[in-house]
Amino acid sequence: MTQGDTFVINGGKELIGKAEIYGAKNAVLPMLAASLLTDEEVEIKNCPNIADIQSMLILLREVGANVYVSGRNIRVRGQARTCDLSPQIEKVMRSSMFMLGALVSTLGEAKITMPGGCNIGKRPLDIHLAGLERLGAVCEQKDGVVTCHANGLVGNKVFMRYPSVGATENLIMAATLAKGKTTLINCAREPEIVSLVELLRAMGANIVGEGTSVVEIEGVDKLHGASVTPCADRIVAGTYLCALAICGGEICLDGIRKREVAQTLFALGKSVETCDDGVFLRARANGLSKSVGRRSQIYGFDDLSEAVACDLTTGPYPLFATDMQPIISAVKCFSTGIAKVKETVFENRFSHLVEMNKLGANVRISGDEALIFRGDLHAGQMQAKDLRGGAALAVFAMGIAGESRVSGAKFVARGYEDFAKSYRKLGADIRLE
Repeated sequence: MTQGDTFVINGGKELIGKAEIYGAKNAVLPMLAASLLTDEEVEIKNCPNIADIQSMLILLREVGANVYVSGRNIRVRGQARTCDLSPQIEKVMRSSMFMLGALVSTLGEAKITMPGGCNIGKRPLDIHLAGLERLGAVCEQKDGVVTCHANGLVGNKVFMRYPSVGATENLIMAATLAKGKTTLINCAREPEIVSLVELLRAMGANIVGEGTSVVEIEGVDKLHGASVTPCADRIVAGTYLCALAICGGEICLDGIRKREVAQTLFALGKSVETCDDGVFLRARANGLSKSVGRRSQIYGFDDLSEAVACDLTTGPYPLFATDMQPIISAVKCFSTGIAKVKETVFENRFSHLVEMNKLGANVRISGDEALIFRGDLHAGQMQAKDLRGGAALAVFAMGIAGESRVSGAKFVARGYEDFAKSYRKLGADIRLE
């Protein structure tokens, strides 16, 4: 086991304090890829310092762009000069797929190794490639390598068989410099897509309909530089809220608004009031809490023993986010009721529940559904197998007295900035070993 790849957690501590929420990983990554659409400088502000972002910066440099990092701001200047990317990095992270549209649009060719990332199910690129082919590209998959060629992209109508977030973003980027009008039908609607379009529009793109199922792009001849701030990371914020519901205490999340975590708050059974700079929440441990009325901007969870036991089904936005499913499932393990969780996005996203069973959780899995009962929880060892599942195991262990160990911290580092340090600041007893 690699040193520094295991969380050691002494659970049962309340969380108290303030946490900052930075730009969303899933917004920053495609925005960085979009910087290749111009030879002028593009600045992305308030970026998280996480492994996936660092890997993306390496990819940008490999294709020939100049990258400058100043604190949380990243500046990228220069279009790609080559489409050769490092297979080692591509196999670690899936975000190299965002290079497809930008590289084909500007270089006329793209070549990427079939992306890696988390082992949560099949994540094919067929929707991406079918869309690019509708715009005039010739695409081929052979021996784990995807190649695309185009002698200039041309706008067209593109119907996506599924509202894929990555494909929607990739095709929007590709269409910005295509000749004529492109209409994308059955688009994903996530806030991260809206952030990408805000950047592209600031760069001079002509796009309407972001956040809806139909997006129209009128191609332009040239894009220019811009400076923007992405949307806040609703998954990182939701993880804090779930940890609070399990551990109890009170936290203030700076940099995110109530509506951006509405899904998680609804699943936890209670809304909150907002203060000027974020969301303040108070809760008792293990899902049992009561509201307080000292200040108008403070609101606590009601008794969650039944609320968190409500059924949950994941799906494309605005349905419940699949990335939050493992983490909210951790909360449900502390409920006295019975919860049913249905996963419709990825077919292999219950590995965290198998691990939680090792510590006494009572979870029964059948296909894409899991029934969660409260068991006799105890400290122990678990293994993370993906990013969000790893975060779920960590917050699950925070609610259980005694020392637990969660291996696979490297997965969590892909999407959370110094996870152990962040939660230690709030009072959790967690370290890397």
